[in-house]
Amino acid sequence: MIAPASTRSPASSVIAAVERTARPTPAAELPLERAVTDRFANISAIRVKEALEAVNRILVGIALAVRSTAAITLLAGLLVLAGAIIAGHHRRVYDAVVLKVLGATRARLALGFAIEYGLIGLVSAGLAALLGSLAAYGFVAWVMEAPFVFLPGTVAATSLLGVAVTLALGFAGTWRALGQKPAPLLRNE
Repeated sequence: MIAPASTRSPASSVIAAVERTARPTPAAELPLERAVTDRFANISAIRVKEALEAVNRILVGIALAVRSTAAITLLAGLLVLAGAIIAGHHRRVYDAVVLKVLGATRARLALGFAIEYGLIGLVSAGLAALLGSLAAYGFVAWVMEAPFVFLPGTVAATSLLGVAVTLALGFAGTWRALGQKPAPLLRNE
């Protein structure tokens, strides 16, 4: 607040900030700064280029950290899912053998396991997409105070990749089960 002229002391001064941005070429930066500050003694030139570059480097680092964390989280989720599938491998081998004894063909068993792994992958991908999108919304909207943009293509591609990995891991463990002879396994049970 500026006091009226009658109440101001002679020693007080008024400081005004007027923002004008100059974008000279790198070779013209220093001569322009000198010319302006020499001509106008009460104007200060403040270089913000280095500060903006530092902020940009920090934001790039944060973005890399967030992407790395997301990748590690996806990998951990896939490993947990693979562990769950592997844990049920013995049961699947036994089920496949019993169903083969009862007359199921290898193609029917493969289709049944494909449906099972596909449903596991779809449910896992759906939950991950929902929870991940909600967490991203919360972080972007409330922490970063920025507008949230939902990327359905990225979510769909990630979900399809998760389903494909689930199917591949499931079949990798089950393919051997489909080829086993029933007699040795049933004798041991």
